[in-house]
Amino acid sequence: MSMPTCPNCGKPITRALDAPYGWWEWRDDRYVMRTAAKGTVDVAPWVHYDCMGELRDFHPQDFGAAPARTHVTRPVAT
Repeated sequence: MSMPTCPNCGKPITRALDAPYGWWEWRDDRYVMRTAAKGTVDVAPWVHYDCMGELRDFHPQDFGAAPARTHVTRPVAT
């Protein structure tokens, strides 16, 4: 499987941001989830790291990525 290119800038999508929860980084032949938070939210659209262009039809799991962890929400104190 080859790395896809960004429809906005034409560069390879080496990182796709799922900000503020993390990003998907290309490793060998698939994407691997990288995150700075505990858990993630499975939500689109993704954003290309290099040009910040929207990746409306893109999802890392379409290119061999393992499913992300399920995000658990906690009640907000009022």
